[in-house]
Amino acid sequence: MDAEIPKQKEAVMTTTQKLTKAEQQNVVATLQGVEVLEGPHLLPVILRSIKTGDYEKPEIEFGLANIKPGDRIMEMGTGAGIVGSVLLKQVDNVTLQSYEANPDLIPHIRNLYEHNGLNDCATVSNNIVVTGNNQPDAISFDIHDNFLGSQRSETNTKDKARTVSVETKHYDAISREYPHNVLIMDIEGNELEFLEGADLSSVELIVLELHPKIYGWKGHQRIVTSLSKKGFALDETTSHGQVASFKKKNRLKLRPDYSRIGTGKAPQLVYNIDPSVPLADEIITVDQAVLAKTPRSEGYRFAAAVFDKDKNPVPEAVCWLTHRQSATSPRPHPRRNRIKDLPGTWMFGGRFNPSFGHFLTESISRIWALDHIDQPIEGVLFFPTYNDYKEDADKLFAQLSEILDTPINYKIVDQFYRVDKLIIPPQGNGTGRLMASSPEMRSYVATHLRTDFNKKKAKKLYISRSGSFGKLGRSFLGERILEGLLEDEGYTIFHPQDHSWEDQLAHYQSATHILGPDGSPFHLVNMTGNAKLNVGVIQRRPGHDANQMVNQGAHYELANVHCLNHLGRLWSSAGDRRAAWKLLSEIQFGPLCNELKALGFIKKKTKWQNLTDAELTATLQEHADVAQADQRPVTSVSDTLSQYPRLVDAAKPQAFMA
Repeated sequence: MDAEIPKQKEAVMTTTQKLTKAEQQNVVATLQGVEVLEGPHLLPVILRSIKTGDYEKPEIEFGLANIKPGDRIMEMGTGAGIVGSVLLKQVDNVTLQSYEANPDLIPHIRNLYEHNGLNDCATVSNNIVVTGNNQPDAISFDIHDNFLGSQRSETNTKDKARTVSVETKHYDAISREYPHNVLIMDIEGNELEFLEGADLSSVELIVLELHPKIYGWKGHQRIVTSLSKKGFALDETTSHGQVASFKKKNRLKLRPDYSRIGTGKAPQLVYNIDPSVPLADEIITVDQAVLAKTPRSEGYRFAAAVFDKDKNPVPEAVCWLTHRQSATSPRPHPRRNRIKDLPGTWMFGGRFNPSFGHFLTESISRIWALDHIDQPIEGVLFFPTYNDYKEDADKLFAQLSEILDTPINYKIVDQFYRVDKLIIPPQGNGTGRLMASSPEMRSYVATHLRTDFNKKKAKKLYISRSGSFGKLGRSFLGERILEGLLEDEGYTIFHPQDHSWEDQLAHYQSATHILGPDGSPFHLVNMTGNAKLNVGVIQRRPGHDANQMVNQGAHYELANVHCLNHLGRLWSSAGDRRAAWKLLSEIQFGPLCNELKALGFIKKKTKWQNLTDAELTATLQEHADVAQADQRPVTSVSDTLSQYPRLVDAAKPQAFMA
């Protein structure tokens, strides 16, 4: 990529394209080393955002985080020219070829480049870039009073001030004249057409602003799909709102310069796991790492962080519950005199959560890296979810050792520690959509999970939530009735909380058919990877849990795993602010029966009926008595019942059918 920036054809300068010397020298603001010059295109609101540093902030910050010395940038939608100028000022040895459709902006952009000494590395042309065949020589372009919001006529939804005709230039020709590896784009909705038609074989980084208001969510998805087919993946650490960074595989390996972002770190907005993409290449090692958890912080989300030797937080050590919800929140670096040295090389394990399901998803989510580390380590360090962790940790890791052939030498981070080296693998598992797991996570389980248990006689299991395992709002109405129906079909009612992990696993590995409402026991069922096992996950409440359990099972190579969705009416406890906390569902036994017959879980001649209102009232009353709250109908998990008293009759909870 040694080609020089092509010299632009001399344009006939209209009166609007000529600037006076006074205008050229009147500096009205400075942004990241770029002196911004006065001009009619800078309306007061725009000038204010430049002075406060908010002007095109995501584009500038994500561009600076990703642009590397030697990059050759093509920019589409130059605007005021400030974004490209900042990139050139702040990153060495970068060149820029820019295209802007609005002819009124061209003289101001060129003057900005000249004033800031960028003429040797930046040029701008007044063209609309096109792709595909049979494109016109010119396209109508609407210019608004706010020059920076002008756009092509066919996508314009605003009142237009005037329309001009702008010459087109084909992207293939530009690529030949100016080979480039980076695209910066803000073209007011026309990115969909461009990205679907462009040959992007030589491009490895795209930073663009999306405009779903113009082409809708389906158009947004078309962009993602098109770029994925062309080898790009979204870098979510340098994407936010409508500004997105897409990178090819080789570019993803280059760590962004997060110091360029206002927070000084990656904005960890979401964390996705692609179950087909390996994570082993993303293991990092941090020298003199400090692990700090705020002592009194505990529970669903607590304050904890890992810092490097320069006291910067390490974003790779953020722990994730779901793809959108982090389990750890930021905290400051601890004072030096409170840090205890912990010699040696350690691996970071994430957070220790004593809940069975969370332990099997979050707490073992990084141990896959033990098969990918080629150096000895002292052990694996975990942040505790709760401060009274000792008894739970010993018990859970002991049970984990029973089912895996590799005991985990764990240590809980009970104070501020500094270690010589900390190996940090990416999180390979979690809840929600993270259940699908990374390839290494699934491989680790398949390799280490024991299969030498004594076989059990029970071939058909129903995993029940009706025993002590069940909690308010965790079961469904009539589960004991369903258990009786399944016992008639030869099923053993299995209460996992009454069995060791070893015994649970032995039952699951011995079974041919397993049914049950969605819940944490299915993590262990799925991990068996038994291709001959028939699994049916009964959806017990609105949401994605059952489908995600089924998706997890499929990725762990269960060949016959099904989501059974036959929800009916919903109830919850009166007085609660949110119905989801103690939601109770009706499962329609008639349709459930028909699907179970079709899938071979029960006999073809079996006939079940939906629960009658009397049966529902009776089981609903049982829950009301346990909750000591009236049970009232709701329509969704987000409904509130705070408008109702907890008990209409203080002497007796009631079940309201309607």
